Amino acid sequence: MVQGVLASALPPGVTEVTRVEGVTEYRLANGLQVLLAPDDSKPTTTVNVTYRVGSRMESYGETGMAHLLEHLMFKGTPKHPDIMGGLTSHGMRPNGTTWFDRTNYFESFPASDANLDWALKMEADRMVHSNVARKDLDSEMTVVRNEMERGENDPGDVLMDKIMAAAFQWHNYGKSTIGARSDVENVNIAHLQAFYHKYYQPDNATLVVAGRFDTARTLREIQGTFGQIARPRRVLEPTYTLDPVQDGERQVILRRVGDVQYV
Repeated sequence: MVQGVLASALPPGVTEVTRVEGVTEYRLANGLQVLLAPDDSKPTTTVNVTYRVGSRMESYGETGMAHLLEHLMFKGTPKHPDIMGGLTSHGMRPNGTTWFDRTNYFESFPASDANLDWALKMEADRMVHSNVARKDLDSEMTVVRNEMERGENDPGDVLMDKIMAAAFQWHNYGKSTIGARSDVENVNIAHLQAFYHKYYQPDNATLVVAGRFDTARTLREIQGTFGQIARPRRVLEPTYTLDPVQDGERQVILRRVGDVQYV
């Protein structure tokens, strides 16, 4: 059963944009895009927040920042100092991922109003109030290095990095999302905080709620949490660096110690 909300019953500040095959798009006054996909046949609910920022937006000397923030966003806020503990206590299965153009955070959990309310409050809170602290960065660095080293020892990952670097001469698609080790290990915390405050904003994000939930109630909760975040005054400039027209064939041959052959 797909639920809907009459336009006249929408909370103040929420506008319906369109409906496509059971998914309804809404827009908040602060710019947040909201996609609701209710399905009463499911015993669970999933909340996902996707930020339109990834490694493509990183500047020289700051590679890996988007991925570092993926880790630090689980380290808490003043109101939610133990996000991982809260996720566990509500029986939630969370994760986050980073790629060239986007970063997302999600949690799936047994469907209930209490669980959904907590997830929405937490996600709205960490959107703009995450600590992004030096001490958390230092403690998480071991985890990030382990990810780096796994990639450095994976023939497929290594070859793909080389291929992307050969394919893109100037565009940031040619750089690995995890970043250069020197950049990650020497990251300037003030620059990382500035990156967070610039891109982690409602006008640069999409909130998705899917599974079993009450649409009207959820919209009220979204407006009461995410809707209270002010629209930022900064303007995100479009990326204008593009690669030139390809001028011929390029080949990548990589030889390293080991017995794995990969094409």
